[in-house]
Amino acid sequence: MASSSRIRSRKGHGLHADEDVTSQAGWLFADSFLALMVVFLATISFVPALGGGFKGNATINVGNLAGKNISNGLIFAYEAFDAERIKKDFTEVLSSQKLAPSTKVLYVKIVGGYNANSESPDQGTVRALAFSVQLQQTGIPAFKESRIDLGNSKLIKPNQIVMRITLTA
Repeated sequence: MASSSRIRSRKGHGLHADEDVTSQAGWLFADSFLALMVVFLATISFVPALGGGFKGNATINVGNLAGKNISNGLIFAYEAFDAERIKKDFTEVLSSQKLAPSTKVLYVKIVGGYNANSESPDQGTVRALAFSVQLQQTGIPAFKESRIDLGNSKLIKPNQIVMRITLTA
């Protein structure tokens, strides 16, 4: 009998009750939520403050995008592509804002207008695309290495193109 009680005690000693981890699950959720909030707050702190609106050939504040980017964006509106006019307008803005002649265009958003009653938004994008191709073919030095995005707007007349430009020193 002594040997059977030893066996029983060994069997009883090997069994473990399952641990209850439900109290730790709440803390795990709270820690994960806190980590996501920190990441979210860190990302929104780098969004540039956009301001202003369409005013023809007016400058607007687009926020400071990086250390060497110029914080004033430019908006130019054209009814037809004219490389000489674009060069002239760009040079005038550089001199009026006392920027170096070597200032380059970092980013260009070209928006083509369309008539919402008779055209699809794609027509505005096609007009912007044609304008961007002409801009690249002319080889204007300031626009040579710029990134170009296309868009469309029913708020712009079908014969108009608007360029929103971000400069870099």
